Amino acid sequence: MIKMNKKINYLINYLLNENPNIKYREARNFQEKFNLYRSLSNIRPAKQISQEYINIENSFLKEYASKYKQSTNVDDIQTIDKAYPDNNLNNPDRICIWQGDITTLRIDAIVNAANSQGLGCFVPCHNCIDNQINTYAGVQLRLECDKHMKTIDYNLKTGNAFTTKGYNLPADFVIHTVGPIIYGKLTDTQKNQLKNCYSNTLLQAEEHDIKSVAFCSISTGEFHFPKKLASEIAIKTVDNFLENDNYFDKIVFNVYGNDSLEIYEDKIKKSL
Repeated sequence: MIKMNKKINYLINYLLNENPNIKYREARNFQEKFNLYRSLSNIRPAKQISQEYINIENSFLKEYASKYKQSTNVDDIQTIDKAYPDNNLNNPDRICIWQGDITTLRIDAIVNAANSQGLGCFVPCHNCIDNQINTYAGVQLRLECDKHMKTIDYNLKTGNAFTTKGYNLPADFVIHTVGPIIYGKLTDTQKNQLKNCYSNTLLQAEEHDIKSVAFCSISTGEFHFPKKLASEIAIKTVDNFLENDNYFDKIVFNVYGNDSLEIYEDKIKKSL
């Protein structure tokens, strides 16, 4: 813990020195230190940073993950044909449902439910998947996202996707896609946009030689897309894509809460 404390102290001090006017409460223990570090990195804009910081952050995040976040290998996740033999899918031998923390999954690529700015969530310690992925990947992820977003005027259109490295995540890559935001009545356009998130992500994966992909439940959190319909669109789109494509080894639908798991299981077992 002494080594980890030394590293996190360096990271916090570096980020505070960049932003000397910020108000914060002094951390009293390691968890509060981590929350402070996370908050400071969450609000940090995509600007140049020292190589020393990157090296220490990489070392710290890997040690933190080893100590506090148990990883899961995609090879250990059962496919639908084995986990749910009574299913209605066309490709149950290549599709999985997995309940867990997507930032702990050892796989070729995980999918980030991004926003249109494409730079990650800037709200300190926010519980969205975008914030968590950026936190545990480290500052390099936002810096790479910034390079891409500059080329499209910081406007990632709904349904589109782009790919970055995974940095300190167990996943090799992160595929970022923007789902539709539901303010009132759900429209057919928004349904098609969600469908495009899944198909364009798979096209990105093929382009980057990615054989296994884990999807989070795109748009069902802060963007308020109805969970049951979202799961139906996700499963149908991926299953249909695989029907005409033998490229992928395994596609994972990642769920977190028990309610989401039940929704996906229900859709798998019954006719969509």
